[in-house]
Amino acid sequence: MKTLNRLAVLCAVVALASGFDWKPKPVPQVKADLAAYARSVGETELADAVEKTTSTAAWMRLAFQRAAELLKGSEGGDFNDQNRMHGLRIFEYPLHIDNYNKDTAPEDARTYKEIVCEHYVSVRDRVFAEVAAAKIPKGELRLWLIYNMGYIMKGPSHTVAIDITANPLFYDFDGHTRTPDRKNVVWQSRDWKRLAELVDVLFVTHPHLDHYCDAGVKAVIAAGKPVVAPCDLTKDGGCFKLTEDHLEPVDIGGVKVRNFLGNQGKNIPCNVYLIEIDGVLVADNGDNNDLDKERMLGKCPPADVIIASTWNKVKEMVKSCAAAPGFDRTKCVLLPSHENELGHRVQQRESYWEMYERKDRLGDRTFPWPRVHPIAHGESFTVRIIR
Repeated sequence: MKTLNRLAVLCAVVALASGFDWKPKPVPQVKADLAAYARSVGETELADAVEKTTSTAAWMRLAFQRAAELLKGSEGGDFNDQNRMHGLRIFEYPLHIDNYNKDTAPEDARTYKEIVCEHYVSVRDRVFAEVAAAKIPKGELRLWLIYNMGYIMKGPSHTVAIDITANPLFYDFDGHTRTPDRKNVVWQSRDWKRLAELVDVLFVTHPHLDHYCDAGVKAVIAAGKPVVAPCDLTKDGGCFKLTEDHLEPVDIGGVKVRNFLGNQGKNIPCNVYLIEIDGVLVADNGDNNDLDKERMLGKCPPADVIIASTWNKVKEMVKSCAAAPGFDRTKCVLLPSHENELGHRVQQRESYWEMYERKDRLGDRTFPWPRVHPIAHGESFTVRIIR
């Protein structure tokens, strides 16, 4: 009987790992899948607790809590750290409730919004507190992932933010269009003012709502600090627009930046940035689709950090950075990004599972990756540079 039970769990886990996209499922099945995955990786206590609870809010909180414990215990862990992988995988089960499905019980949909907002408010406040308190020594850069591709990066003298958004911002679908539910949004005006106090420059790769927010842009401009973007982001203007390619760095408030103007689709400009923060070089491709523009990174000084969307031809971004003279993949750090963007339907809510497993993402172990350090929303990673 025990053998049959183990086989049942194994089959369930294999089923979870099949296919490329996360399949929409009823809430009870998501809960059962979480318990099965937890049991398969030795998280028996979590599995038992999840199975016993009858409350959606309770099992969501259990998942977030256990994921946080695993991630805390594996701080600094790389792509091969099993506890880190399990923590990231457990973290995303509650994020994959199919809240946009009209057949999802209204109570479950409301609970999802409540608990997810609760979680991301804690993420935001923790990051703000850590950034404000951090003292960064020379030769280091600390990067905090807030959500999606939103980072705050602090060096000894300058603090930079990129692609910070008000998300999670939920939507109501009528089958064809979607309407923002602005009652359930994590960032309020006071939070944008806090961000504006912390940072010296805000960068935006492109004008999509999972990469910027009108209120955030206005708050940073109102604080007298530059917002760098490939276009105006508000009808009032005020952005420092980089609309041409720059192989030589542009100095903006003591932060040097190179940019190459690509796109996400025909009409959406998207800058590929190489940002130098107190001597540390960070490459970020946003959601750029123009690979020729990314290849311009091969003509620049080598990146110390690569921030890349794992769904967006991540190997090509790494190849472009690796072409730079003097690039050393044993020293460069890749921070995989854009997982669990909650404005998407479940099928396109890119997952850590896909990041780990898909051969066109990071699952190809034959590819010469740099040092890969996956982190969850709210976590940070410190890069140390020795020239």
